Amino acid sequence: MTLSLLILLGGCAAVPVNAPLSATALNDGNGPISRAGYRLTGLPQKDKASDLMVLLCFSGGGMRSAAFSYGVLKGLRDFSLPTYGDDTHLLDAVDIISAVSGGSFPAAYYGLYRDRIFTDFETDFLNRNIEAYIWGSFLLPWHFRWLFDAHFGTNDRMAEVYNDLMFHGATYADLQKQGRPLISLDATDVDHGLTFPFIQDQFDLICSDLSSYPLARAVAASNGFPVLFTPITLESHRTGCGGRVPYWLSEGYSTDPLSRSGQFANASRQYLDADATRYVHLLDGGISDNLAMRGLINIMLVLTADEEKSEHIDLTRIRRILLISADGQAANSAASAKQQTLSGIGQILNAVSGTQIDSYNFETMILANRQLEVLRDAIKKQRCSRGVKDNHPCDDVQSYLVHLSLAGIPDATTRQQLQAIPTGLDLSREDVRLLVNAGEGQVRDSAELAQFRADLGSNVSAPSATVSVPAD
Repeated sequence: MTLSLLILLGGCAAVPVNAPLSATALNDGNGPISRAGYRLTGLPQKDKASDLMVLLCFSGGGMRSAAFSYGVLKGLRDFSLPTYGDDTHLLDAVDIISAVSGGSFPAAYYGLYRDRIFTDFETDFLNRNIEAYIWGSFLLPWHFRWLFDAHFGTNDRMAEVYNDLMFHGATYADLQKQGRPLISLDATDVDHGLTFPFIQDQFDLICSDLSSYPLARAVAASNGFPVLFTPITLESHRTGCGGRVPYWLSEGYSTDPLSRSGQFANASRQYLDADATRYVHLLDGGISDNLAMRGLINIMLVLTADEEKSEHIDLTRIRRILLISADGQAANSAASAKQQTLSGIGQILNAVSGTQIDSYNFETMILANRQLEVLRDAIKKQRCSRGVKDNHPCDDVQSYLVHLSLAGIPDATTRQQLQAIPTGLDLSREDVRLLVNAGEGQVRDSAELAQFRADLGSNVSAPSATVSVPAD
């Protein structure tokens, strides 16, 4: 039996690896390391609502968050923007979707299939028992390749599952063909303790080409809960980049170690040392940021690099910036504080992982709001310095942050019921229905989104960076 199993496992396909950037893809001038690839500036601008920049974040929280975020997508699809015509809705205006863990499933599915998500996603994912596939990896002998193959782990197995169920061999080249919104699936680099987004700007740092990378593996990396899953591993090809450095890390930029931009720059420079970083080991994105905002903050930092170093990034069309946080996290529980001891290993793992994942959410919201203001001011400066003439004052740029969450559901019974759903990948159809309806309702009933829409129609300057953040 053992010999037969080893022979069977020996015939398995090789684990997909991240490819190096080709010599023809490298950029010899000022700008990013590579010429094109899956990055915001490489995707065409939207035809509709072109003076808006809409940023969307999907939090972690297993299938609970996936269902809630899917409901938010449905709500944005139905949220009209009459200023831009009767057939324009807020979903049409989204530029970037940043997602972690459970939120990565609807983000990747929408990025690849667009409106097909509204007919097929529940069948393909939400109404499946994904946990059965997880346990099958540990209990069924024909899935024991991870026991015998040092280069194949439990999360490599789950990447195969996600590919079979949803993505069917799709790569980032397929995602790029769909255009905006950019889908940033965020994992955590456990060696450096950093958010690692699957976008070409990040892959440039390890001189790797994202375009051929399987979408299912990025989703698996973003969902790789520690202990249960082994890391998804990337190889650095930095030695093939000829010492190239992206413009936003060039000499003289971001030297203040106490600034957010300085911290981001110093963290990013760790990948430029080919000897120190030979591999990148990725686990659940919620470890470093369960709101999926830090990867988005980093994108904003790149967009607001010094003006003379970022001439290729034209933001002058933008007058309104909207950041929406779709937060499907459960309520924090301190019930264990009533017990003298935490004896169960499950209790300890939940306590430790929950503390790590949830404790910085409030600070992340504040940081995101501040970076939104920086982006707003940078766009004002660019518009005015370039003498933009679009029938609006050059400094008429406003920003908004809207937080949609299970905690914001007004009905206490429904709120407590949905927040009590455990973080996992198997939900009843009734729980899925309630979560999807909650996401739709949060968009439909949001006073902040209603104010945003009213401001678009009135042409009256709104208070900048309107923000609703969760209670501390």
